[in-house]
Amino acid sequence: MSVYRARTNCPVCNNQEEVWFTKGKIEPLDVVECPKCEHMFEPQDFISTFLEMKNNSTISASYVSM
Repeated sequence: MSVYRARTNCPVCNNQEEVWFTKGKIEPLDVVECPKCEHMFEPQDFISTFLEMKNNSTISASYVSM
């Protein structure tokens, strides 16, 4: 299964949002609301960057093996 992180930009205010791409579709929703200007848009039409999953160092993704 191919899962990607991507950044999409709001077409009105250019605010960046992070979305998940799975099998060529945005998951879990295909329409998002910009938290800055409250504009509703389809994020797949405004993808600006794909992010590497292997560099994800968030707490939910970190694992320490003893």
